[in-house]
Order: sequence, then structure tokens, then C-alpha cells
Amino acid sequence: MITVKIHLAIDEDDFATNTYIVTDEETGETAVVDPSLPEEKLIKKLEGRNVKYILITHGHFDHIGGVNLVKEKTGAKVVIHKEDEEMLCDKNKNYGTDNTPIYADILVEDGTELMLGNSKVTVLHTPGHTKGGVCYIFNNDRVMFSGDTLFRLTAGRTDLYGGDARTELMSLAKIAELDGDYKVYPGHDRETTLDFERQYNRYMRTRFRRK
Repeated sequence: MITVKIHLAIDEDDFATNTYIVTDEETGETAVVDPSLPEEKLIKKLEGRNVKYILITHGHFDHIGGVNLVKEKTGAKVVIHKEDEEMLCDKNKNYGTDNTPIYADILVEDGTELMLGNSKVTVLHTPGHTKGGVCYIFNNDRVMFSGDTLFRLTAGRTDLYGGDARTELMSLAKIAELDGDYKVYPGHDRETTLDFERQYNRYMRTRFRRK
């Protein structure tokens, strides 16, 4: 079983991104999902925790700004899809203002499995918002971290580097076709459930399906 704590990061422009602290209850191993900003208050929340992974859902600046600080303070391994690795060191692709390089330790692809303590994490490649966007799925807990692919009642924009509208719709269809319900923790706004989105999210109800 896992516990999920939400750390809401708000920058000077009031741009809020959800950072998540995920802990395997049996072993105490912890992952940080999308550390948005290099905030000491986030580091304080991680004190005393065995932080194993920094799980990045995609390479935009507002999801990676705190990666280097968290890695420095905890020694956690940086995880990102191989298609978004290029965004970590290029502000022209991640739209940030800081060109300090971020280096990945683990490059994943669709179906990659990681272990956080006794909890299995499965990577679901969901491009469209970026080329290497992913969802991290904890199947035993029926929990999904959807980044900027799926939000409550909407979906991620596709007009930035690596974005593609049709690909995004196909990724949403891929998520919709998962078995059963999941609690969904998105990159912005509040949590939702997959069943709710299947029923009410207009992008989820599209006729586009995987081929």
C-alpha cells in the first residue's frame, strides 16, 4: 500500500503545479513525482524519508524545476521517458529560464516496471502533450499520476514542443481502456477518478482509439 501527500508548488506568477510525495507503507521507500520548484519547504517534507526515485511525468519546466535540489539532498534517481530526456537540458524545449542541466539516471518506456519498496510502478507512455509524456501507475493501489496528459474534465495542451493533438487523443483513449477504476492525481488542479473522466471528460469520450 502507498500513501500520497500533495505538495502544491506556486511560483511568483501564481502558476501552481502539483508535486506528490509517494511512500510505500511497508518499507518507507519514497518517490517524488514532478518536483516543480527548488523549495526548501519540499525538502523539509522529505527529511527522514528514504527517497528512491524522482518520477518525472514529462519535461516541461514546471515539472522539473526542483529535480536537482531533491537529487542533491536525497540522492534519489531521476526517472523520465527516453523521448523527453532532451528537454531536461534545453530551455528552448522545456520553456524554462534556467539552463542548468538535469541528468536522468533511468530512462523508461512503455511498460517499464519499477519497484518502490513492495509497490510495483508501471510506466504508461502517453505522448501528445510532449513526446515522452507518461503516467505512473500503482496497480495494486489503483492509483495513477497522470502529469499533464489527463486533468479533471480536460486534457493537456498540445501546442508546445513535442505536442500533437491526435496523439494526445490516442493516449487518452489508451488510458480510458485500462481495466477498472483508478484514483487520478494530475499535474495541475484537483484529483479525480478514471471512471468520472470516462463519463464526463469530453476528450475521454472521443471516438479516436488506438490502432
